[in-house]
Amino acid sequence: MRKILLVGLMLLSHMYAGEDVYAIFNAEAIKDANLNLATSGIVSNILVDVGSEVKKGDLLLTLFNQDIESQARSTEQQYIFAKRQYERYQRSGGAVDRNTLDRYKSEYKKLEADYSYQMAMLSKTQLKAPFDGVIASKEIELGDGVSANSTKLFRLITKDVKLVLEFDFKYISKVKVGDRFDFRIDGRKEDLHTTISKIYPTASTSTRKVKAEAIVQGVIPGTFGDGYIRTK
Repeated sequence: MRKILLVGLMLLSHMYAGEDVYAIFNAEAIKDANLNLATSGIVSNILVDVGSEVKKGDLLLTLFNQDIESQARSTEQQYIFAKRQYERYQRSGGAVDRNTLDRYKSEYKKLEADYSYQMAMLSKTQLKAPFDGVIASKEIELGDGVSANSTKLFRLITKDVKLVLEFDFKYISKVKVGDRFDFRIDGRKEDLHTTISKIYPTASTSTRKVKAEAIVQGVIPGTFGDGYIRTK
């Protein structure tokens, strides 16, 4: 009777035990972007290099823009003067007729629009970081020419890294978000682990593999390896 009970417990534990699912992976930055500019010009200033850590909005590079900058400053002064003049006459009550007041308003509004346009043109000559990250590569030097929307200037990646796993589609019903993934990186000896954070809902028609993701730390983008998903 005791033997029968032990065998039954062993069979029951086997039924509920999770299955180890083999998976391969590549490590990728969570955000990875090739940066360019929407205008053409000559590079006049580079403020970062490979390995530089940047924050969103940091200035990375500027094209020659002294002419646009000077014009914008001049228009700004004219706009400020015209606006103050209009506001002064507006406060004066009936000292100025309505047509004259409207003309002053029209002049300052036109200068306001001109200034906004020139600042927009100036911003197109400045490359700023779209997100926090690290400069992974620099493809430009001072004095180089830049073509609009085509010249790759920098590659920016986040410090946060994810593993993109691939496993056989027949295990799609077994693998769940939250499952542990034990893995090794090619060329490194230590055993590492993380947790599945996302599972793709479709399989590749060519490889019959399903993809999943897991966030990791201390792993370099571009590395690869394999491991086992410990299903529950």
